[in-house]
Amino acid sequence: MLKRKTKKLWDRLLIAFLVFIFLSFAVSKFYEYAYKGRIYAGVMVGSIPVGGLTFDEAQKAIQSQIDALHQNGLVFVFRDRTVNAPMVVATTEDPDLSYELIRYDISATAQTAFSYGRTGNVLKNIEQVFLSVIDRSEVEPVFEWREQDIKNLLKENLKSLEHPAQDSHIVIKNWKPEIVGEKSGIIFNYDRALMEAHLRLSSLEFSPIALKLEKDIPEFTQEDVEPLLSEAQKIIYTKGITVQYEKEFIYWPATSINDLIEVRKSNSRFKSAELGISKEKLSELLKPLESRINIEPQEPRFALENGKVVEFKSSANGRKLSLEDTWKAWEDLLFNSEEKQEKLEPVVLTIEPKQDVGDLNDLGIIELLGVGKSNFGGSPKNRRHNIKVGADSVNGTLIPPDEEFSLLKTIGKVDKDTGYLPELVIKGNETIPEYGGGLCQIGTTTFRGTLAAGLPITLRRPHSYTVSYYFDEQHRPGKDATIYDPWPDFKFLNDTHNHVLILTRIEGSDLFFEYWGTKDGRIIEESEVSVWGRVAPPETKYVETLSLPVGEKKCTETPHAGMKASFDYTITYPDGEVKKETFLSQYKPWQEVCLIGVEKLSEEVDEESLDIDEIQEDELSNGLSS
Repeated sequence: MLKRKTKKLWDRLLIAFLVFIFLSFAVSKFYEYAYKGRIYAGVMVGSIPVGGLTFDEAQKAIQSQIDALHQNGLVFVFRDRTVNAPMVVATTEDPDLSYELIRYDISATAQTAFSYGRTGNVLKNIEQVFLSVIDRSEVEPVFEWREQDIKNLLKENLKSLEHPAQDSHIVIKNWKPEIVGEKSGIIFNYDRALMEAHLRLSSLEFSPIALKLEKDIPEFTQEDVEPLLSEAQKIIYTKGITVQYEKEFIYWPATSINDLIEVRKSNSRFKSAELGISKEKLSELLKPLESRINIEPQEPRFALENGKVVEFKSSANGRKLSLEDTWKAWEDLLFNSEEKQEKLEPVVLTIEPKQDVGDLNDLGIIELLGVGKSNFGGSPKNRRHNIKVGADSVNGTLIPPDEEFSLLKTIGKVDKDTGYLPELVIKGNETIPEYGGGLCQIGTTTFRGTLAAGLPITLRRPHSYTVSYYFDEQHRPGKDATIYDPWPDFKFLNDTHNHVLILTRIEGSDLFFEYWGTKDGRIIEESEVSVWGRVAPPETKYVETLSLPVGEKKCTETPHAGMKASFDYTITYPDGEVKKETFLSQYKPWQEVCLIGVEKLSEEVDEESLDIDEIQEDELSNGLSS
C-alpha cells in the first residue's frame, strides 16, 4: 500500500514537472514572438536599459553613452588635479600615431544584449527570460582597453606629487660603505584606480574616479642593512674594469661598478636582506654597448628578374645581449671571485632567421595576384621617410603556404636604431616623442593588396577617425587599416598551395604593394564603399601644456566628422565554396585639438603641500595605509 502511494506521488510530481516545463516553454515561445526583432524586457547593457529596443536602437543608445567618454575620457581626480585618459591618444603631427586606449565594439555589445535568452539551450533560455522579467539582467559591454598604458599615463602626469619611500641602503664614499637610513613616503594607489576604471567601463557610467594615496613603507630598515657592511667592504672596487665584446668595448670607472651594489630581499630564512647587483642599474650601464651589439636577424628577401624569383638579400644571423644571463654571471664574478676582475664579457645570444627557403624554382611564384595602392601626398618629411623605411622592411617578403602573415612581425622593431624618425603624441598634459608615424600607410596598402589578391584577412582594425591619406579614389573612407605595436596588427592567411611574394615600390607619392604567386581560379568581388551616419565634429578642445612658451597655441589635430563606411567582399573558390564578409568601419567624430602654453597648469596641486604627515585619512587607500 505504501509503495502504491509513493508511486502515485512520484507520478504526480513528474506530471507537475512536465506541465511546468511545457508551460514555461509555451510562455518562452510567446515571449519570443512578442519581442520578435527586439531585445527582451529588463535587459541592461551596464547601466543602460535596452529592453524592448531593436538592434539598431540599442546600438544608438550605447553609442550615445560612449560619446560622453569620447568627449571627456576617463577622468581621474585628486584634489584640484585632473588627469584625463582619452579614448584615443592624440598626435601632434601624424595621425598614424594616434591609437585607441579604450575601444568598445558597439555592434558586438548590441548583439550580446539581443542574444540574451535566445542562444542557450531551452532551459537556459527560459531561466534568462524569467530573470529578465522579474528583475534586471545586466550584460557587460564588449570592450578592450590598454590598462598598462593608462597606468603609465597616470604615473607620468602625477609623478611630481609622489614621494616614494626610501629604503635604507649602502653608499660608497671614499672607498668605504656607509648606511643611509630609511624614509617613509606617499604614492598613489594606481591598482585601485584602475579597478575603479574597469568598473566604470563595464557599467558605462563615467563619473570621475577619485585617486587615493597610500603610505609607502620602506622594505629595509637600517637594522636590516647594518649586518651587510663588512661584506660590502670586501666587494668594493678601487679600479675600473673594461666590458668588451669582440671589437666593441666600454670602460667603467670603479665608482660605476660600486654603484651597482644594492640591498635586496634575501632568500635565506636567517636574514631579511642581502647584497647583490642591481639589474636595473646594470641595464642602464650596458645600454651604450647593447645598442652596438644587438643586430636583428635578417630574413631573406626576394625579387623578380626575368620572370624568376631571385634572392637580393641573403639571410643572416642576428645577435642579442642577454641581460638576464649577463647579470647572473657577473654577479657571481664580482661578488664571489677571489680576484678583482679587470675585464668582463657580456653574454650574447645568436638569433637565427625564421625562414629557410630551399629551391627558388619550386615556390610557385609565376604571376601577379593583385596590387594594393595608396597615396601619401602632403605628408611631412618625417612621415615620408618612415613610409620608405616601412615599405623596405616588407619588400621581398615570402609567405609559405598555410602561414598567417603578421605585418607587425614583418616590420620588426620600430625605433631610432631601425631608421625611423619620431613624432610627438599628447598623453594627459604631456607631449612625448614616439616612433611609428607613417606605418598605417603600410597597413592600409597591405590591406588593399590582400583584398586584391583574394587572401582571407584574419585581423584588420580601421582607424578611430577618418584620415584623408586613406580615402579611396572616390574620396571615401573605409579601406584603411591601422597598426600599432603591440596591437592592433594586420594579418592574413596564405590559403593558396604556393608561396606568396610581396614586392613594394614608391612612385612619387604613390605606394604600391604587389602580391605574386600562382592563381588558382578564385574569383574576387568587391562592392563600392557605402558611407552613412555623418556626425559633425565636437567643439575645439584646448589642452594646457608646459611644453610651449606661455600664451603660444599649437593646433595638433584637425576636426573630423564621424561616420560609418562599409563594403562587401566575396571570395568564390574553384570548388564552389563562397566566403562573404562585410568590412565595417565606424569613425568617431573628432574635434580640433590645440595645445596652449601655460606657466602653471590651472588645475595643479601645490606639490610642496603633499607632506605625509598632513595627508587626510580619507585620501588614503582603505586597508593599504600603515
